Parts: sequence; structure tokens; C-alpha cells
Amino acid sequence: MNDIVQLFWDLLADLVRIQVLKQFAALGLAFGVWLVLRRWWKLEGRRWPGEARWPWIALWKPLANETLLWLCFVVVGAWLVATTGVGDLARFVARFYGLCLFTRFALVVLKCYLPVLAVRTADLRVIRPLLTLVGVFALYAQFADFHALWSIKLVHWGNESLTFGGLVLLVFGTYFVTVGASLPALVAAEVLRRSLELSGPAHKASALVIRYSLAAFGLVVVLAYVGVNPTLLAAVGGGLSVGLGFGLKEVFSNFISGVWLLLEGAVRPGDVLLLESGNGEDPCEVLELGMRATTLWRDRDNVELVVPNQTFFTQSMVTYSGIRDRHRRGQVLIGAAYRHPPQTVIALLEATASTIPRVLAKPAPKGLLLRYDDSAITYAIRYWIENPMDGVGVASEVGIAVWNAFQREGIEIPFPQRVVHQADGASG
Repeated sequence: MNDIVQLFWDLLADLVRIQVLKQFAALGLAFGVWLVLRRWWKLEGRRWPGEARWPWIALWKPLANETLLWLCFVVVGAWLVATTGVGDLARFVARFYGLCLFTRFALVVLKCYLPVLAVRTADLRVIRPLLTLVGVFALYAQFADFHALWSIKLVHWGNESLTFGGLVLLVFGTYFVTVGASLPALVAAEVLRRSLELSGPAHKASALVIRYSLAAFGLVVVLAYVGVNPTLLAAVGGGLSVGLGFGLKEVFSNFISGVWLLLEGAVRPGDVLLLESGNGEDPCEVLELGMRATTLWRDRDNVELVVPNQTFFTQSMVTYSGIRDRHRRGQVLIGAAYRHPPQTVIALLEATASTIPRVLAKPAPKGLLLRYDDSAITYAIRYWIENPMDGVGVASEVGIAVWNAFQREGIEIPFPQRVVHQADGASG
């Protein structure tokens, strides 16, 4: 630790040298010139030649002022080298700011092909922190021995030791490979989608698989660089496998099920599902398909249901696709007395169902005689609706309309009846 403190004191002594202070002053002058030019030219607010012809100009125009600042740094650095022969700091600032500016241009391009939110998140959580870390160490290397700082030993165990560089790589490397794997995964998945014509769910699944694979590979590389024994990594991997097999079995099963659901596209946001465990009258709409569970919305009581992904592989389900035909058939059962002709009852049922606004005209409602029961003939009126989530409400409307029609036409809906015959000679 004392070695680190001494190195940073040496760095501070280098920073206050007259040659370095002159370069800082020149960079400050360049920044001031940029402020004046920025207010004078107003690059971002004016209309550029060819802007209407080339749309990419409008995309990159917000970076015009930053490009102007980089040019000011480049000019000042070249002027310092030409006049004094000392301009390493100014040239470093120009080169590093040029790198930062290049990443900004690259992000603008990525926003045209990838989700804007994903690119912005990667910029804030990965790219900017990474550039800051690289800039700090690169600036240190301009004035001091970077290798000496990187090689300082902090912790010792057995024949091994953890250096300052190893600690930095272990902490920040772990962060960047786990958090930063999402953007290259999205890029790779987009390339696969365009080349293999993958569907939306398969594209999402491939992005997740690539992301976790890159993160796992990056962690192995980081740990190996730090000096962790590969045998130890294998032992830890074996222990994790045992843990997944016992304690985390359900979590791992749901994760694999989620990947397969995305690849197959059997369940998609917007689909309406009827699970085997339901009563068939409570359809649920898929809100979000996650890696562990799927979120469903049930209209009956306006609640969100979180269903483990493996449920879709252990239970049968009925799907009303959000992409294909979502029409659903509904049915209402009703009994009529034996004295009414079946043709009359069926015609009345079909005519009544056709008057309901949410019942589709094509296919037309269909009345059926189902069976002869003890007290009545049981009929069914079957119809089609457009939105499967309306099944319960439409069934209620049809049932009320049928009851009113039966009352109007004098068709009896009988109560259960039983005929009792008294034996001869029985006393009253």
C-alpha cells in the first residue's frame, strides 16, 4: 500500500511541472475557443447543406459541437508540438477524446438497428464507465511507470499473489463482462436474425443465450488472468452443477423452459391462454415472457398471474394466438320442454344469438339438440366472438337474451320433474 501512495505522490509532482501546466493552459484556451465558436456558428441548430438529401446528417448533427471541440484539441496539440516540442498531454487528450467521439458515432449507428433503450443502457452502464477507467490509467501512464503500479502485490496466499492490476481486473472486469455482454449479444443476435430469418421469439432467445455465454466466457478469462487455478474453476463448476441439480433445480428448469418457449414461439406476448387447471371460462392474456416465469393478465378480477415456465411443458393449454386468428367459440346450454318442436327452439336460439353485437355474423350462430334428459330437451347455441377475453361476458349476454326470447314466445324452461306411480291397493 505504501508503494501505491508513493507512486501517486510522484504523479502529483509530475502534474505540477511547468511544462505540464503550460499544456493544461493550452487545453483550457482550446476549450474557450470552442465555447466562442459554438455560440457563433450554432452548428446543431442551423440547417446543413444536403440534410434533406442524406438523412444520416440529421442523425449525427447533435455530435457536431463535440466534433468541433475535438478539432480544437487537435489543433492546439499540433501547435504545442510545433512551437515548443512538448505536447504529449495535449495530443493524448485529443486522441482519447477522439476515441470517445468515435464511440458516440458508433452508438448513433447502433440505435438505427437495435432497440434504443438497450443501446442507451449499454452506453450509461458499460461504455462510459469503461472509457473513464481507460482514460484514468492512460493519463497516469503519460507521467509515471504504469507497469510498476500494475505489478504492485497486495495480497499473498501460498505461492500466489494478487497484484493491483489483478484486483482492478477482477473487480471491473467482472462488472464489465457481466453487464456489458448484452450489447454484443444484441448485435450478434441481430446478425443471426437477418441471416437466418429468425422469428421474434427465437431472436430474443438467441440474444439471451449469446449474452450468458459471453458473460461466462469472460468470467473464466478474468479469473484465469488473475491467477485462479483452472482446477479450482472446474471444482467450482462441478459444485454449481450439483447445486443446480438439487437446490436450484426448479430455477434451472424454469430457465431452460423459458429459452425453449422463446425458441419455439409457442407462447408470445398478446396470446390468450386457457390452462388445463382452469375452468375454461377464465382466459388469460400473456403480458411478458421472462426467463423464469411468464406474466399473465386475467380479466375476471384484473390480476396478474406469475406462472413458472415449466408449467407450459407439464400441462396442456389452449392458445388463442396474438398473431393468427384469435376467434373463439362460445356456447350456452338451455333446456326446453318436450312439447315444443325442436325446429322451433333451434331457430329461435340462432335468431336470438345473432342479435348480440359481440357475436360474429360469420360463422353464423348454430343451434343444436344435444340430448334428451329426464325433464327437458337440452339444446346448445354455439357462436363465435372476436376477442377471447370476452367469453364470459358474451355468454351472459346470450343467456339473458335467450331467456327473454323464451318468455316472449312462451317456451317453457321446465324444472326437474319426477312422475310417481302408486301401486294398486296402496292405502292413502
